[in-house]
Amino acid sequence: MDHQGAQHQVFDPALKHFSRAFRPLDAVTTDTAAWQSARRTALDTVLDAVSRSGWADSLVLRGSMLMAAWFPGEAREPKDLDFVVVPADWDIEEERTGTMLAGIASAAQRAAEERGGPLTIDASGAESEYIWTYDRVPGRRMVLPWSVPGLPGGQVQLDFVFNERLPSQAVRATVAGTELQAASPELSLAWKLQWLLTDAYTQGKDLYDAALLAERHSLSYELLDEVFRLTGEWPYPYRETVLFEDVEEAVGYVEWDHFAADYPQFADGERVYAERLLTALAPTFADER
Repeated sequence: MDHQGAQHQVFDPALKHFSRAFRPLDAVTTDTAAWQSARRTALDTVLDAVSRSGWADSLVLRGSMLMAAWFPGEAREPKDLDFVVVPADWDIEEERTGTMLAGIASAAQRAAEERGGPLTIDASGAESEYIWTYDRVPGRRMVLPWSVPGLPGGQVQLDFVFNERLPSQAVRATVAGTELQAASPELSLAWKLQWLLTDAYTQGKDLYDAALLAERHSLSYELLDEVFRLTGEWPYPYRETVLFEDVEEAVGYVEWDHFAADYPQFADGERVYAERLLTALAPTFADER
């Protein structure tokens, strides 16, 4: 996929089946604030389009856009849209998958036109590819090119994950003025912990997000255990339980450098957020230690 205006890239584990498993960093421009504001408008516009596209009941939002709504001023700047496709038995190769992606692309272009601002989204330029999110479930990634006069172009990235079973009900959330189905904060935290404990390429963004979530939302051990049970993936293959010691070990092996390249303001925060996460999680494991 072409990434307009981007000159630097970082490794993306969801693309590791490609020879160059990298995604772009922000566009290099003399007006970074204006470009980031335009990207956020593009993300908000596409999210609104999804909610009105007719596919909203088939999608559960998770990830950085939710974090930005829950933790304004603290969450990392969102750069994509992440969805779990429901029901879990929806096969990625079904014809309706392509129909859904095309419908969302068209809805996004219309939504930008209806807003009447300088932002335009080109549905005809949409591209998609297969991804493997966190090694365990298949997905499709679609990118929609956007443009604003006077700024480098950009792309809204949408990731759709299939066959991900939800251990708890989706909740209603309002994100950037749009109401839609979303993963709860507790489920989001449980997923973050699973990724930290079992991924081959543990990402700094998951440690950072988990620390914020754990400090505000209590996580029951039962929900955490159910997340691991549904996937059949555990910290160690011979032990079907999650221990606090597993988390202590996992936070010492996070790929923080790539995260810091994306978010340089957190470059020196790896140990700080690891300690914050461990402190906040202690009650979850109180009866298991």
